[in-house]
Amino acid sequence: MDLELGSVDSSTLKERVYRRLLDAIVSGKIPPGTPITITQLAEKLGVSLMPVREALRKLEAEKFLSVQKNRRMMVKELSTSDLVDLLEIRLNLESLAAKRAVRNVTPELVSDLEGLLNELRTANSPEAWFEKNWQFHHRLYRDANSPILKETIENLWGRLSPYLHLYVSEIPNYTFSNRCHQGILEGVKENDPGKVSRWLRSDLKSAAELVVRFLAAHGGREESNGESLGMI
Repeated sequence: MDLELGSVDSSTLKERVYRRLLDAIVSGKIPPGTPITITQLAEKLGVSLMPVREALRKLEAEKFLSVQKNRRMMVKELSTSDLVDLLEIRLNLESLAAKRAVRNVTPELVSDLEGLLNELRTANSPEAWFEKNWQFHHRLYRDANSPILKETIENLWGRLSPYLHLYVSEIPNYTFSNRCHQGILEGVKENDPGKVSRWLRSDLKSAAELVVRFLAAHGGREESNGESLGMI
């Protein structure tokens, strides 16, 4: 049999290694503060050092990794102040995306959000709920029709996601924000950008406050400049 599959070039492997490591960091499988080495990761992934080295350079440039004084790398930790700053930016950008989406509301958007909300309510594990939560929000933002805005929001989600995963995985009531999702859906149905924005801000702010308290209780880095969630 003559199969013309084409070769798998090195750039494909580099991208696959990068995606695998990014997913592991964003999902909290490699928690913030974890030291990592190129050799260790290459052995775990079953690849040579080169694609791992290039993936780590990219992740460092994207602020997912930090280099310590001894030149060792670790998954970047965020202080409380960092979290507050990211939250404020996220609130403003996601509110903007949601308002734009409501101006473009379609029956398809409403139907998709209703289906995702039902799946959120019936999620039987923290990971399943977290995945549907991501899909609900990003399905809404997709209809803002702004690729740049969408890309920026996704990057911010990636920066905060490890902390949300750590929190959600250790609490029994991880569905606390479904009431906010219902409010967002109602605002979409009513073509009310203000209502959508209010419920969205309530959702994000409540989640962030709980994460900050969780980190403080588990010895997370303290805020460095006196900021608090009350400023938002």
